Amino acid sequence: MNALKSLLVGACVMALTPMAAQAAEKNAAGFVSYASHDELVKAAKAESGTLMVTFAQTQSAVDEVVKLFASTYGVKAAGQEVGNSDSRILLELKAGSHKSDVVHLEEELGLPTYYEHMYKVDLLGMAEKKILKMPVKMINPKQPNVAALGSALAAVTYNAKALPADLVPKTYEDLLNPKLKNSGLLWVDVSQASGIAALFVVWGKEKVIDYSTKLGEQRPVWTTGATRSMTAMAAGEYAIGSLNHYHSLIRIREQRKAPHLQAALLEPVPVRLNNILGINGKTAMPATSTLFIEFVASDKVQAIFDREGPVKASVFTEGSLPNKLVEGKKIAFVGWDDVDQIEPLQKQIFESWKFPVAKK
Repeated sequence: MNALKSLLVGACVMALTPMAAQAAEKNAAGFVSYASHDELVKAAKAESGTLMVTFAQTQSAVDEVVKLFASTYGVKAAGQEVGNSDSRILLELKAGSHKSDVVHLEEELGLPTYYEHMYKVDLLGMAEKKILKMPVKMINPKQPNVAALGSALAAVTYNAKALPADLVPKTYEDLLNPKLKNSGLLWVDVSQASGIAALFVVWGKEKVIDYSTKLGEQRPVWTTGATRSMTAMAAGEYAIGSLNHYHSLIRIREQRKAPHLQAALLEPVPVRLNNILGINGKTAMPATSTLFIEFVASDKVQAIFDREGPVKASVFTEGSLPNKLVEGKKIAFVGWDDVDQIEPLQKQIFESWKFPVAKK
């Protein structure tokens, strides 16, 4: 009798518990969605545990975002900056051992390698129906459970004190000016060429390789690492760099108190996806994770991305710094269909610079 009573009590408790699964429904492709934002919040509050998130910001920014999210929805949450952990995270996802609920996807490792390990939630459908308050363009239309919550611009950087006024570029072709050839003024970072590669969405790959070849023929100073190179440029070691991360220049200018470090946002302005997030397929908190991704798209968090990134909010967030910077300009937007072409194109650019290669 006692055993039967226990079973009946347990069944009643289960019936009364507002499980997340009861508030969700699946479409034909198996992607979960919620009928309303209120239902999503209810489902999140029914989940137990501490939400773990990982994304690409400074640890102080991660902590600020997580604290704001926890206080807004009354849930427990903790966060970690991704740093240089992308390769390890991907291996852990493949092994089913990664602990974060919301994870950062690194495009250079190949976005498709992540997809089978992501929880299937229909961010796109819910954003289109206004259940989630976030720009639809943030979300991958072919993989509706993945979203880019930030953007990265690229610009030609220069030292206004060291670069003659007549050499300040107005077009990309200005970097091919004969006055810059073998001058010691121009530097090119050989560790990444994503900004140059991004131009292919407007120029085409053939023109990009032709341009990178001519840039190499300028015999620039070859450097490694944009941060180190721009720091040296701030000190007057170089005068102008080829396309580099705009946010890196702003960060170094602020840190070094170097207003003479300037950026030329030439057209088309390269714009890449940044802070690509998805939900770990092993999560026990899918509703809370979904709520967090929406929260990162909010104006409050986008302002944090602009302040702490710096300038790394989404170009699709109205009023964000990237949005304002490219307003009225032609852009080379590396979208979801283009992102996986950047890494192989970078390799072709490096090859066009004809560095010596050791023979076996």
